[in-house]
Amino acid sequence: MKHGDGGKGDAQRPTNHDSFSENFDRIFGKTEEMLEEEAEDDICSWCSGSGEGMYDGATCNKCKGSGIEPVEKDDDV
Repeated sequence: MKHGDGGKGDAQRPTNHDSFSENFDRIFGKTEEMLEEEAEDDICSWCSGSGEGMYDGATCNKCKGSGIEPVEKDDDV
């Protein structure tokens, strides 16, 4: 330790990384990376999110041109 450094160093304080990660998500919500992963799951598997059908001017039969995978409904509810 040099004179005048005020005891400040470059070492990180001891932390519990698992607890930090859980609390970070709880406080700040989801990160951009998480949102991008969710968005990839919603892309229509038939048209790859374009909303276009097989022919010029046609729309995708599965997503009806929205580009988003339709949510399947449960009939049991």
